[in-house]
Amino acid sequence: MVDPMLKLDTGTLVAGRYQVVRLLGSGAVKEVFLAWDRLAHRQVALCILHPERVKDPSITARFSREARAAAALTSPFTVRVFDVGKLDDGTRYLVTEAVLGRGLDEALVAGAITPQQAVFWALEVLSALSEAHGRGILHRDVKPENVLLAGAADDPVGEVARLTDFGLAKILDESLEGSVHLRTAQGVVMGTPEYMAPEQWSGADLDHRADLYAVGVLLYEMLTGTVPFGADSLREICRMHLFDAPPGLPEGLSDAARRLAPVISKALEKKASARFESADAMRDALMAASGWALAPPPTLLSPMDNVGIAAVMRAELVSDGGLGPLQLLSAPTVVLGRTGHVVVRCLPPDPENDRRMRSVSRRHARLWWKGGVGRLSDLDSASGTTVNGHRLDPKGEGVALHHGDEIALGPHVRFVFEQSVTEAGALPAWARLQRVDRHGEGLAHVLVLLEATVGYGDAHAVSLGAQRPGAATLRVRARAGRLVACLDDDDPVDLEDGQRWSIGDTWWTVAVRDDGA
Repeated sequence: MVDPMLKLDTGTLVAGRYQVVRLLGSGAVKEVFLAWDRLAHRQVALCILHPERVKDPSITARFSREARAAAALTSPFTVRVFDVGKLDDGTRYLVTEAVLGRGLDEALVAGAITPQQAVFWALEVLSALSEAHGRGILHRDVKPENVLLAGAADDPVGEVARLTDFGLAKILDESLEGSVHLRTAQGVVMGTPEYMAPEQWSGADLDHRADLYAVGVLLYEMLTGTVPFGADSLREICRMHLFDAPPGLPEGLSDAARRLAPVISKALEKKASARFESADAMRDALMAASGWALAPPPTLLSPMDNVGIAAVMRAELVSDGGLGPLQLLSAPTVVLGRTGHVVVRCLPPDPENDRRMRSVSRRHARLWWKGGVGRLSDLDSASGTTVNGHRLDPKGEGVALHHGDEIALGPHVRFVFEQSVTEAGALPAWARLQRVDRHGEGLAHVLVLLEATVGYGDAHAVSLGAQRPGAATLRVRARAGRLVACLDDDDPVDLEDGQRWSIGDTWWTVAVRDDGA
């Protein structure tokens, strides 16, 4: 049995894949190790749940929910989740990005930090929350221990804040619920006392403004070295959050710090309706008050509109040998039709096939992810959408897709839905739609959700053409809204228009463009 209390030795192999390098830290729930992912060839953080916690269903539910929440997030200011699973003996583990730096709690050990550090780190936390809130995810435990600081030579303050531990996240999507409920006399309370909004203490329904309250507490603490509401008893902390006005910034702080007082005051309003209406609004106010602006991060996946179309980067790899094209889409929502992310085409082009293509509506069906499961709905198409022969109700909520399901768009276009195996409801590393009708056979539409591996060999997630042992492997990943690729163990590079890659004796030409909504 894997027992983290024994401090796993260097070289220990976990789940047949993760080789322990050293212990990074310990907590009440889990131990975190630096490990080497032998399959993906990268350093990762391996989090192992304490064995005694496995008997507590509320803790194991939290552990699984952390993966389900964070696996969907791609912000450069969020620590990404790669894998989650359970070993044969029941031990649970979680694999995330390895952020080798210090925690914000360590930076605050000596007291207040500079106003510039406080502003930039708060802006980065708000940027992470902006994406999470846009996907219906509340963090609900924003505090210094959950902010990691990664060194960055070109950053204005030398370190970038990365928000982690969505273990208390409340997923507003009901299919992702299964919440941990810590019941008290006041109702359901979740979070860390010093950072909890008044509505959290009362057990009321929460929205994103509870996270903004916590950022206000965090900002006050970074500027002063202490939290605004601190006491020796839980009852007194609760009373202060519910009834006491937040203290003003103490005398003696710099003008740069004091300019932030209105932002903190608004974030700490007792009524959620009086706070900032969004993380973006608070971020804008903080930049205006401080005079410091956060540089635009790498292009992020755009929020989906009400029909599921987003502006994303798309790359097509077209082989000289006729094995493609393979579309790599860095978006978790796609539209099937004659416009949208996956454009249905009939081959070869001729008048008869053009007529068949017109049997598909311009925006025919939508595929999206809910609770780690692919779902398909009909967009009121002219000729209908079916899954395994059952026609979808255009006014319905759609159906869940399973590996091997056959999707038909009208009478002529058919796909088989395929996806990689997942654990605990996390998003799959990849999913694809393989065209199987005779008018478009051979077109593979790959939906890159976290990472896709394209190459020859049984170990690869997606394989093109015949299996050829020993051939070079092209790995393609979606990273912060960009598509990057590498051959074998080479360093990844951005996919660019006109690049040529060799996989075995087959050459692939890359075509990259940004698709607007």
